[in-house]
Amino acid sequence: MEKWIHREERFKGKIFSLLSGEVQLDNGELVTRDIIHHNGGVAIVPIWGDSVVLISQFRISIEREILELPAGRIEGNDTPETCAHRELEEEIGYKAGKLLLATSYYSSVGFTDEKMHIFFAFQLEKVATRLEIDERVKAIPIPIAELSRKLENNEFEDSKTIIGLRALLAHPQFSKTV
Repeated sequence: MEKWIHREERFKGKIFSLLSGEVQLDNGELVTRDIIHHNGGVAIVPIWGDSVVLISQFRISIEREILELPAGRIEGNDTPETCAHRELEEEIGYKAGKLLLATSYYSSVGFTDEKMHIFFAFQLEKVATRLEIDERVKAIPIPIAELSRKLENNEFEDSKTIIGLRALLAHPQFSKTV
């Protein structure tokens, strides 16, 4: 077991902060740890008829466009569900009549405490999009019947998208349709 001896915030940005310090190991030795603190986020699998609605957007971290689930960062006192409703409307212009938590997971516990929550969104109603000033997204519907093949062919590269789509295909309601 590890225990923080001291830690300090070395960087605070809009999306995450960097904590650095020393921890004591169970044998008494001291080692340095650097941790990215992130409030967590949500991703939404919007089910529209016999399709899911993904988004295509440019990501500077990989310097190209990528296909992914609509998603966003939990802000302030948001619950994951509140954040999912907001991001669904902002990014693709749908209001969900029903959200169902599919799964939650830590993105990479070796260096961050970021926890992602993936929701299935049902009973969608079209509303106006409310993109943030720095968002450039395009909605792309993908038939649910094509998801297994696309996953097997590694056509999705984003982890939250792969996890969310696999969760959808494992759900009893959808596992029979593919």
